[in-house]
Amino acid sequence: MSCINIKSEIGKLTSVLVHRPGSETQNYLADEFPQVFTLRPWSTSFDTAKAQMEHDRFTNALKREGVECLYLEDLLQDALEADPAARSYLIDAYLDECGATGNELQDALYELVASVPTRSLIRLVLDGIRMGQVLPPMPSRSSLASATGEAFDPNTFLANPLNTTFFTRDPVTAVGDGVLLNHMYWPERNREVPLYKTVFTYHPDFCDAPQWFSHTSSYHIEGGDVLNLNESSVLIGISQRTEAAAIDTLAKTLLWTGGDSSITAVYAVEVPSTGTRLHLDTFLNRIDYDTFLVDPHIVDACRMYRITKGRRRDTLSVQTLDCDLQEMLSQALDISPIRCIVCGAEHGSTQERELEKNSCAVLALSPGRLCVFEENKQTNSLLETAGMDLIALRADELTAGYGGVNCLCLPLWREDLA
Repeated sequence: MSCINIKSEIGKLTSVLVHRPGSETQNYLADEFPQVFTLRPWSTSFDTAKAQMEHDRFTNALKREGVECLYLEDLLQDALEADPAARSYLIDAYLDECGATGNELQDALYELVASVPTRSLIRLVLDGIRMGQVLPPMPSRSSLASATGEAFDPNTFLANPLNTTFFTRDPVTAVGDGVLLNHMYWPERNREVPLYKTVFTYHPDFCDAPQWFSHTSSYHIEGGDVLNLNESSVLIGISQRTEAAAIDTLAKTLLWTGGDSSITAVYAVEVPSTGTRLHLDTFLNRIDYDTFLVDPHIVDACRMYRITKGRRRDTLSVQTLDCDLQEMLSQALDISPIRCIVCGAEHGSTQERELEKNSCAVLALSPGRLCVFEENKQTNSLLETAGMDLIALRADELTAGYGGVNCLCLPLWREDLA
């Protein structure tokens, strides 16, 4: 029996997967920050202590609401200790995707990662590995490369640290009682996915969960573009990070797996490219039974599609929808009317700044009870006026413009809606 149950984005949240930022976010020398934090080109440092405080504040808020927080490192250790095949898989996947090529470097890396205990293996994968950890320095009298000044710098990374792992929503996504093991757009983030593949393939509590999408797909899809509407419908954004071909691939699996999937319709919507907002969940989120929080940039400027089974096995029927976003959501949920709270429609530049701070990217703990960023005061005022109950937090260092509260956890179990 699967330990996953996500049939909406508003059912009472009872279990999430999280990763508390650790030493992987500090493994850089003075001039290496742009290399290892490629998604923060405007920064020169990462305050791990502050980020940990923010993350603890977030998880403590969830725990007070009765949400079980499962930590990625603990799940990995359980999986690696439960099945010897898990260790072999993780090592092989790490060597395949770490970026080091050729026999000499691959053999040296394997010798290191294969020789350490379980917890040390996890930390090596997260923290990154430098040349000096696997290749001992050679004196010039016994090495031509050293004599000519062409030897590798021991401080050079063979594999960069996985320093954005605390964004657990994007590499893997729960749909129904199964998961998508996503093919991430950026190679550095794509290297996070084998960690989740290890958990959802070998952990005793999760190994029975269906895997709806393969990390080795030719096409890219990311979790922020996937919203569960109800037990029979899922909405996916066509964005900079999620390709239409990936949605085709996923739809075939969800629609044609017989009794394993309850999905009968996949809806797709084009996501605008606006500032730092990249995924569907930064433009649109369901916050109550009949209510969505919406960024105005997606209200009118998007095309929408409905994908259902084709007439022949493993084929699809794609229908272009001639309606607006509100009508599409009403059709998909069979709820009328749908209420949309539009951020930034009437509040000028201040609200536009809040949109850039991901004011739409909220996390529903239950219908009408939301976790939000406290600095988005105008948006929060709109939500409270609409009758929402808010838990307001700060996460400046964790999110730094890329992502909202909902990016910091992977929901694993929500109670079904009545």
